[in-house]
Amino acid sequence: MVEQQDFFITYNHRDEAWATWIAETLETAGHTTVIQAWDFRPGDNFMAGMDEALTACRQTLGVLSSHYLASLFTRAEWTAAYRQTLLGQPRAFIPVRAAECDPSPLLGPLVYVDLVGVDEDEARRRLLTGVADSVPRARRDARFPGTPNH
Repeated sequence: MVEQQDFFITYNHRDEAWATWIAETLETAGHTTVIQAWDFRPGDNFMAGMDEALTACRQTLGVLSSHYLASLFTRAEWTAAYRQTLLGQPRAFIPVRAAECDPSPLLGPLVYVDLVGVDEDEARRRLLTGVADSVPRARRDARFPGTPNH
């Protein structure tokens, strides 16, 4: 049995570079991850490993791409994680869009971390902010909208 971990990273094999970058970024920031590329060995029961990871991790990150959305294996993984969200576990499934794709209809309502079209520093910032338990609210200089500007 896998010890309690922070994140299970589900991805299509074609997006392994993104998945391992996400895992490394999270682990460098002090989080724990379970990812097929590093944690599943030849001869392991793949489906049992996925089941164990989904149970042992607080949250599941889905690396969204057209490959991910079309795969039967990843569909089984994200639907199991998304079910936990529907049953009341906060943010049990966090989508991370790594390539242009349309997550509709079922994943469409979920806010995703968007890594498309940004540089590495911005992608890292977005990922770590997106998985944080809370977002710091910076004070803004909001002007009263009813006062005319003179």
